[in-house]
Amino acid sequence: MNRLEAEDWGDRPKITVNEAADTFILEHCPTLRLSSRKRYGRSIAYLDERLGDKMLADVRSADLKDFETWRRSMGAAAPTVRRDLACLSSIYGFAAEKEWVDTNPVSAFLKARKKRGLRESPPRTRYLTRDEEARLLEAAAPRLRAAIVFAIYSGLRSEEQWGLTWDRVDLERRQVEIPKEIAKAKRDRTAILLDPAVAVLRSLPRHIKEPFVFFHGGRAPSRAVKRDRAPLKDGQRFGHMLRGLKAAAKRAGIPNLIWHDLRRTHGCRLLQEQGWSMEMVRDQLGHSTSVQTERSYAFLEVDARRQMAARTIPGTAENPPTAGAAGTTDGTTPAQKPAHRAVDKRR
Repeated sequence: MNRLEAEDWGDRPKITVNEAADTFILEHCPTLRLSSRKRYGRSIAYLDERLGDKMLADVRSADLKDFETWRRSMGAAAPTVRRDLACLSSIYGFAAEKEWVDTNPVSAFLKARKKRGLRESPPRTRYLTRDEEARLLEAAAPRLRAAIVFAIYSGLRSEEQWGLTWDRVDLERRQVEIPKEIAKAKRDRTAILLDPAVAVLRSLPRHIKEPFVFFHGGRAPSRAVKRDRAPLKDGQRFGHMLRGLKAAAKRAGIPNLIWHDLRRTHGCRLLQEQGWSMEMVRDQLGHSTSVQTERSYAFLEVDARRQMAARTIPGTAENPPTAGAAGTTDGTTPAQKPAHRAVDKRR
């Protein structure tokens, strides 16, 4: 009995990983954000090459381990391999909805391998100080400078910024609307703009035909040919400005900077300088829960404790030893734990 006959008799269809991935791309990927589709596309290419001919129901832990070893031999880091396998796990979830399989072997494999090194990288904590921001802007070309300022003072994700159109900008109310189609949390949200971001929008020219806020002014065909790339259309939106950011950061002497660090700088400023609550920052950044926001910015609490310790530990630059200080025998001031509120000891 062949596959089609078996399906006609009610048997579960026998489908390969490659065939499942093709249907996954056709039916599920259009519902994802552009960045997610690109990430899945890269992973699926590797999965097809190594596991594509295997029957979906026949994939075992040994096959997944073989895939991991193969990817590692190509120079892929552990977080990259984990994302490839997470993509395969999503394909299995999709296949389960189609009733093509009953189990997902990837989930158990990832859980076991997490204990032995196949885990995500620790979250980044990089953000710009005021001095670094000034140096970066000084080193950036005008168009890049405007985009950097807008990123720091709006907090939009990269795709949200480059896909921003003027019809979603309200300068009078100092806000932009982010539709659920490009928002990571898959729901509409309103992002409030701080003064520098508003100033950037007021200064930007608008294209006569295209709606994008940040757009290319066109590129000479000769340069495009040299780079093996098609000429950019006048008014076409930016995909990113990462190369320009990296170059400006290098000139400014700022290491290890990526575009998302500008968004993180926005969150840090809201919490440290503007006095926003965690819930307000959650809504501004579009996090799904306050817990996600707390986890993303937990490092600020560590920084605050470190700075407090530097001010209270005897002998530091911020708190040098003072001869004859009261309550000590060696001329130093004892460290004090900061209290949340004043306590009246007379009660």
